[in-house]
Amino acid sequence: MKTIRFSKKNALDALDARALSIKLANDFDSANGTAQLKPHRNFGHEELINRCVEYGRMLAFRQFAEAIEEGFRFEAINFKDQ
Repeated sequence: MKTIRFSKKNALDALDARALSIKLANDFDSANGTAQLKPHRNFGHEELINRCVEYGRMLAFRQFAEAIEEGFRFEAINFKDQ
């Protein structure tokens, strides 16, 4: 198995590829928001939950890539106070 060295570009490419894979597998439209989670056909409850989870995964990969591009400027969270 060929390994690829870690770099910012390779990390962004990998995150983008995973988000795209989820988008294509679930026929998501990146510009349509959560309205598309309601199935076009009559899905069962479990299928709807799975679709929501996949949508969340897609968004997480995209948001993590954006965070990398922005230099990981996250708001400080103090978990000790919670």
